[in-house]
Amino acid sequence: MMKIGTSGFRGIIGEEYTKDAVCKIVECTCKIIEKQNFVRKVVIGYDNRFMSEIFARWASEVFVSHNIHVIMCKKSVSSPLLSFAGNYEKVDLSLMITASHNPYMYNGIKIFSSHGQDLELYIEELYDKYLPKIKNYKVLDFDEGEKRGLIEYKDYSNEFVQNMLKLLKFKIDKNLKTLFDCMNGSSVSVITSLKNALKLNVEILNTNRDALFNLKGPIPTEENLTKFKKYAIEQKVDFAFATDGDGDRVAVYDEKGNYLSGNELASLIYYFAIKEKGLKGGFVKNYSFSTLIDKICDKYNKDLFETSIGFKYISQKMIDTNSLVGAENSGIEVKGNVYTKDGLVVYLLLLEILSFYKKPLSKIVEEMKSDVGFTLKYREYSFNVKNKSKIIRTLQKEIPEFKKEVVKVGHLDGFKYYFKDGTWALVRFSGTEELLRLVCEQKTKKEVDELIAFLKDYTDKIE
Repeated sequence: MMKIGTSGFRGIIGEEYTKDAVCKIVECTCKIIEKQNFVRKVVIGYDNRFMSEIFARWASEVFVSHNIHVIMCKKSVSSPLLSFAGNYEKVDLSLMITASHNPYMYNGIKIFSSHGQDLELYIEELYDKYLPKIKNYKVLDFDEGEKRGLIEYKDYSNEFVQNMLKLLKFKIDKNLKTLFDCMNGSSVSVITSLKNALKLNVEILNTNRDALFNLKGPIPTEENLTKFKKYAIEQKVDFAFATDGDGDRVAVYDEKGNYLSGNELASLIYYFAIKEKGLKGGFVKNYSFSTLIDKICDKYNKDLFETSIGFKYISQKMIDTNSLVGAENSGIEVKGNVYTKDGLVVYLLLLEILSFYKKPLSKIVEEMKSDVGFTLKYREYSFNVKNKSKIIRTLQKEIPEFKKEVVKVGHLDGFKYYFKDGTWALVRFSGTEELLRLVCEQKTKKEVDELIAFLKDYTDKIE
């Protein structure tokens, strides 16, 4: 059954993800627009995936059949750019045809609400209410929609980049040498615009459209970026950067080839913003985020807010609290940019940070951790399971026999075990994929690996 989840709707092309499924979701969107008296205008964007532009065209034909004005992006765009466009046009709903970082056989729809933020919970509930009742949909031919003035094309690249540049306080050092891997995704237009605007010394890789993504998912993981890392070390860059298929997830390697997690990147961006740029505002983290940010907020007396996992919760909390940065390990949102996670803004702010400190990235991160007294090691691990309901029932009844004393169990999202020594572990199911996620933060890498192995073995044995 079709369902709008944490990041919209995704499915294998030709199976769950079909013209019929997409058009029914758009028909439901039209009903929500009418019932909620929303602005009768939407922005539609699409990425580089197989048939994304065709699905975008089909979606527009349903909208215009309901006399809803469609602004279509002129070319493939990143999800953050589509978020910006929705806010720029002051529409209540925008649609992005993408399956983000999922493998090539998938496609999907991300839905952004007012301000271009990740889908608000009450609208998601409206989809749950109306979508099962949608059996048919109306269409008006695309060419006829254009003739009636209901469809127009726009390019927001320049406005998006100029808005991003407003975040800078310090001048960018044009001598910094970087690599940027688009992973054959739709971030290519923005990084190219940014390169031209700042005259950056950046080599941009994998800029061609490849709907098969080299037969891999366009996800910036260490496993997928081994050749990229090797090349970055050979080129002696100041840092190497990669984004996923729709430009919101990131991976960063420092000048030594060390992988930096989203936890470290978001914490560094916030640390620099409050310490060097003098900006005001708190930090919003999700339930699986590192306690590195807790240390920073404690030392500098800043507000820290915690949400369930799913960027829609972070976006909403950012708005509610007027916070400065919001993040999960896979993505980062910065006040003044867009109301969702964005890879390009991370790249830009890293340039600013290196330009200011005039030190290697590895040294900057090391000094930040030393300043706030942080020494823990972090790891995430995900795997497919078939016994989801049994695992949940078991964990509701018992606490695994950890080697360390558990002082508290949290249930904001999954099962989070807080240990007496200040470390923790989280067991939860993904909201977008059939995966069990294990996350922990311990004193040493050995303890991290042992704890992940213990939890994997524990859940495997539940029958």
